[in-house]
Amino acid sequence: MKLQALRLFLRVMEQGSLAAAAKALNMSQSAASRLLSGLEYETGLRLFHRDRMRLVPTTEGTTFFAEARRVLLAIDDLPRVAQRVAGGTRVRLRIVSMPRFAASLLAPAVARFHRDYPEIEVDVAIVHRRELELAVANQSFDLGIGALPLNNPGIDSQPLLSLPAVAVLPAQHPLARRKSLGARDLAAECLVVLGPGTQLRDDVDSMFAAEGITLQPKIVVDSLEFACRLVGQGAGVTIADPLTPAALGAGMLAVVPWRPRTLFHVGVLLPALMPASRSVEQFLDCLRLEARQLGATGGRRGWR
Repeated sequence: MKLQALRLFLRVMEQGSLAAAAKALNMSQSAASRLLSGLEYETGLRLFHRDRMRLVPTTEGTTFFAEARRVLLAIDDLPRVAQRVAGGTRVRLRIVSMPRFAASLLAPAVARFHRDYPEIEVDVAIVHRRELELAVANQSFDLGIGALPLNNPGIDSQPLLSLPAVAVLPAQHPLARRKSLGARDLAAECLVVLGPGTQLRDDVDSMFAAEGITLQPKIVVDSLEFACRLVGQGAGVTIADPLTPAALGAGMLAVVPWRPRTLFHVGVLLPALMPASRSVEQFLDCLRLEARQLGATGGRRGWR
């Protein structure tokens, strides 16, 4: 597979035009068209729909873009890797996390690790669950932090932390003073939820189904942080673990425990059959310490 074809594909995805992509790579449009067609033939994927003068990415194209971009970024990083090796800096820790756990769990763990081991270079990526699974399973990262359960033969998962489910409401919402809330209390509210296929959405669906209620969301998003920000603007209510609302601050949000008590599970994800390095073990010590502190506060650290 030609790297130039991958670079062209990425340019087309970013700029939305074959002509613009060809110009950016200093090639003729006809040569670019042949190169792109060759890439589709070689991969067996239809990367674009042809819509008059526009190229519209297919679902396959969008998925392939994420992987192609990751590969090219790694290739483009090789000079820096060589420089680091030549300079004697050989230890590098690569961590990937779901957004839900980045601010309140991962960030303090990385800060602690850096204070204890400043000589180790740390690379952090924040991605959604599907990308996280792929990144850990194909050993692009040394470890990940994600929601459990997870069934992937390429990943060894270790329990890290369990967090109580909470309802997140605008601070002045009439239900904000309740001691607990359940599905029946929120059934008539404007529900903001994550899209189907995410672990949190599956959990929330099950929580409503357990009370004989079909979840009927009014707003569907792909980010729990965005869901909480919508709630803070008065655009509905959502169900979450306490970490994301805690990271956003308590001023505009109220958090009420879920009834019946329900736990969301967080785990460390490691590539299967790949022994953990010393730096991974050192980071896990820092991560587990932060997890214990969060667990002691029910994930509500940072709330006043």
